[in-house]
This record gives sequence, structure tokens and C-alpha cells, in this order.
Amino acid sequence: MTELCPPGCSCIKRPHNYSFEVSCPPATLNSLPYHLPNPNEPPPRHGRFDLRFAGSSMKFMESRDYFANTFRVDVSNSKIETITDEGWKSLQNVDRVDLSGNRLTTLPRLLQTENITFRWIALRGNPFSCDSQQSWLVTWLKSLGSALHQPDSVKCHSPEWLEHGSIVSLRDDDFCRNPTRERVLFALKVHRHCCFRQEPVYFKTRQ
Repeated sequence: MTELCPPGCSCIKRPHNYSFEVSCPPATLNSLPYHLPNPNEPPPRHGRFDLRFAGSSMKFMESRDYFANTFRVDVSNSKIETITDEGWKSLQNVDRVDLSGNRLTTLPRLLQTENITFRWIALRGNPFSCDSQQSWLVTWLKSLGSALHQPDSVKCHSPEWLEHGSIVSLRDDDFCRNPTRERVLFALKVHRHCCFRQEPVYFKTRQ
């Protein structure tokens, strides 16, 4: 299929599994296509998109109408830093979402507050921040159950004392606790105690 196929990409209808594959080589896309070919033309109908956009140059991802008729979105190993709220909402309609290897540092709280879930999602390889504002992530990631691909590989990139730690294994107090700061405060406390300890005074009496 060539009509409305994104430049530099291939669009192939596969009647044997009712899929419509849109495949773009790495660095081809700077953003999601606004329009795609009609997956129901030519017949047979009921074709669903298989979007293979891995290695793209896109930094920003938003909602597209065709996500409602998509079974896979692969944007792994791209440069995505931001996904809009509407983008997250529409992606939950997709059977398989691969966001691994991107540049996401945080996820929106709306994922938890609006009970957004996924059938299958990969998030490994993103430089997530695990500051105190992100403690809700543990609960949300665990709520995905088997839908989260390789849960132990979703790790913290910052702060330093949590770097490389699996997010799903963290406790609430891990997000607030700073071992480095605690060691410094302890060292100061010990130093103050030793240096300012009052020594006993001895008076010499005359014979």
C-alpha cells in the first residue's frame, strides 16, 4: 500500500492475520504520522495496525485516532521524553506498547488516578527519577501484574543512592531516605560529641 503511507516507510496488509503493518526504518520519523492508510481497504476488512517505529527520532508522543484500531505500537529505542496525558489514555487501547529504551524520566500521576492499565507494556531502559514525588509508581507498576514486561528491569536513574535499583522493589521510605546525607549528619554528630565533650577538671591542693 502506498497511499497515505508515511515517506520512507513501508505499509503492508497481511490478510492471513488481519494486520496492517506500517514499518519505518530507524531515524525516519520525527513525530507520529497524523494519518495512515485505511486498513480495511482493499478487503478483507477488520485489519488492525502493527506500528513498527523503533529507533525513531521523535521526542514527543501524543494521541492518534488510529490507536483505537492498533494492536501493537513499537517505539522502542527512540528519543521520547514526553507523552501527553491524552497519549497515555489512547495507548491503553493498544494490545502491546513498547516504550523501552527511551528518555522518559517520569510518568504522570494520572496513570494511577484514572486507573489506566495496559494489556502489555515495556518500560525498561528509561532513566526514571525516583524522587519523593514518584513513590506512587511502585503501586501502579505492581498493579499491572504480568502486563508489565520484565518488571525488575524498570529501574531508577536518579537520585544517586537509588541508581540501578528496581522500582517495583522499593519501599515508601526509600524515596525519602538519603543514606549519603544521613552518614554526613551522623559523622558531624559524632565529631561534635568527641570535640566538645567536657573533660573533668582536677584541682591540686596544697600540702
